[in-house]
Amino acid sequence: MFMQNLLGYAAIKGGRYSYYTSKALGYTALEDVAESAARILIEGPKKHSGKDYWFSADVLTANQVAETLAEATGRKFAAVVRTAETFQNDAEQPGSIFESAYAKGGLEFFRYVEDGRMAYVGSVKDDTKRILGREPLSLKEWAKLYAKELLEVAES
Repeated sequence: MFMQNLLGYAAIKGGRYSYYTSKALGYTALEDVAESAARILIEGPKKHSGKDYWFSADVLTANQVAETLAEATGRKFAAVVRTAETFQNDAEQPGSIFESAYAKGGLEFFRYVEDGRMAYVGSVKDDTKRILGREPLSLKEWAKLYAKELLEVAES
């Protein structure tokens, strides 16, 4: 799960973090993915061809995400765990930014996470250090960098 998703589509609107599975998910910052992609492109196929990289710096439950956001911003956040079907319904509402194909894909993703078919998405396995030689951003660090934006979204 991209950390930046917390800034969009009402994920934390009103200080409520909506989560569509009871399972923990892995989080990664797009900064780490983008910087890694740039390095891979610069270093080229001799070094990176055929490699399979994974980015999951933190694995957190909905309550842990809410606690992390609260710690970083000083604002209380509550986790609201919903069903996969709720995601599809929310995504298909008038005015939603999601198209129906995305909503169907999201429904399957959250179903598979919940029933264990995609349990691996709840694993810490991060190649940022291998590619860039530094630790990836944790959600705690990322949330501190984006505290102002998180507060703006939470208040909207």
